[in-house]
Amino acid sequence: TNMMEFFDGFDHTAAARELDVVSWDSYPRWRMDESDGAAAMRTAMAHDMFRCLKDGRPFMLMESTPSVTNWQPVAKLKRPGMLAQGGLQAVAHGSDTVQYFQFRKSRGSFEKLHGALVDHEGSEHTRVFREAAALGHALKGFDEVLGTARPADVAVVYDVENRWALELTCGLRYEKEYLRTVQEHYAPFWKAGVTADVIDSTKDFAPYKLVIAPMLYMLRPGVAERLRAFVERGGTLVATYVTGWVDEHDLAFLGGFPGPLQDVLGIWDEETDCLLDGESRAVTWNDKEYLAREFCALVHPTGATQLASYDEDFYKGMPALTVHPFGQGRAYYVAARMDDGFQTDFADMLMKDLGIEKPLGSDLPAGCTAQTRTDGENDYIFLMNFMPYPEFVDLGEGGVSLLTGEELSGKNELAEHSVEVIKRKSRQ
Repeated sequence: TNMMEFFDGFDHTAAARELDVVSWDSYPRWRMDESDGAAAMRTAMAHDMFRCLKDGRPFMLMESTPSVTNWQPVAKLKRPGMLAQGGLQAVAHGSDTVQYFQFRKSRGSFEKLHGALVDHEGSEHTRVFREAAALGHALKGFDEVLGTARPADVAVVYDVENRWALELTCGLRYEKEYLRTVQEHYAPFWKAGVTADVIDSTKDFAPYKLVIAPMLYMLRPGVAERLRAFVERGGTLVATYVTGWVDEHDLAFLGGFPGPLQDVLGIWDEETDCLLDGESRAVTWNDKEYLAREFCALVHPTGATQLASYDEDFYKGMPALTVHPFGQGRAYYVAARMDDGFQTDFADMLMKDLGIEKPLGSDLPAGCTAQTRTDGENDYIFLMNFMPYPEFVDLGEGGVSLLTGEELSGKNELAEHSVEVIKRKSRQ
């Protein structure tokens, strides 16, 4: 079944219940510049979502283009190395297949100029065919990766029914940008190389140390109770502005927001200031200034501790970030839509506090990531550079390259649009 990234015309989670295998069509809009890091992150989040539809079982990359995508605004060629990188990115995130649309270009109709392994020219002597054949040859050495898992300590909640309810609500802002907000919370973990499952709110929270549920406006039946139990048993929850406003019928909770999660979060969210495009409000956390934009919730601690404060407007001094111990765990409330700097620093703090380790033990250059699959005995670390220039990555003690068989360690150069795959003994 051709599932399609974050297309919201149907609920992927509901559809997946009827399927034996999840597969999807991946068509990132590459620009061949530094923005490709963000495009790679969005694609990675989609891969992780589709893997989680069957609770972590390997999925299938059903479609991808070997060269150009004819229906995008500009049909850019994939630069050398990008065909292999796109396929191996899917494998890194849990796919057990790499497939292309299309094998041979049709002579007519809508997709006659869409990428294909065999061009109108008709032979195997094109650059695209040679690159696909080389990837196929390399994948023969990946049999031991088939069926391996991507255990995660972190889950990010992306809920399509919540998206429908929130985005169709008249109020707050016309563009609520729910999907973008979820991606902004996912991004720091991708940049750090830390596996983050992307799950629907109906999924089990128990396996995780950390659950991040941005803008969970609609609390479907049982969700609040399961989040409460997750925190009580020692989990860490991150919630944000516009959480717990309505039930499954889109009817507002009475008694104050965030509805049935007030006791877990230890706050009362009284009202929300929605900012104009381009507006921002300064926020201070740990003696560092950040910018809030678009949504600024005005909350009152009812047990939570204030960690960050607004620095301006009539709500100067009010909480922009709180934490509340609850049972054996704790719950954070991010009261404003914060900038990327905050997201990175906040995620780093959470990972350090929860003992969630980066696979290489060090930070990665912008536009690079390291994603891990494991069979419990061996880890397979996929190092990817999505930038249009080389970057150096510190592999630490390293391991064996699945692509070349070489022993690699210490600082290594990753060419532009390239992938290296390291096998090493699992540290779990």
